[in-house]
Amino acid sequence: MAVTTIADDLVVSGALSAANIVFGAVTISPQVNTPTASEVKLNQPDTNEPVVLLCAHSAFPWTRVREVGFRFSTPTGFTAYIFRTSDADTTIHWLSWQPALI
Repeated sequence: MAVTTIADDLVVSGALSAANIVFGAVTISPQVNTPTASEVKLNQPDTNEPVVLLCAHSAFPWTRVREVGFRFSTPTGFTAYIFRTSDADTTIHWLSWQPALI
């Protein structure tokens, strides 16, 4: 695989830029067979509702981790949820960005 090196300033145009992307992880200690929530704080530069993607880090997807999701997405944060059939602490990785206004 070839590696490309850019020896100049990289300019990104359009709706997505490095300034409006944030990512991280949150560890949740779930209750068995119950949706369990954790608050995630963001520092988005805009006031639009961000798009959020979640992924649970698990050796047993769909066997023990049944669902991950979020609610209440705002520029200052969101609530991450997990539904799990065991009580093992689970790390949820998240990615968030500000969509363009159309």
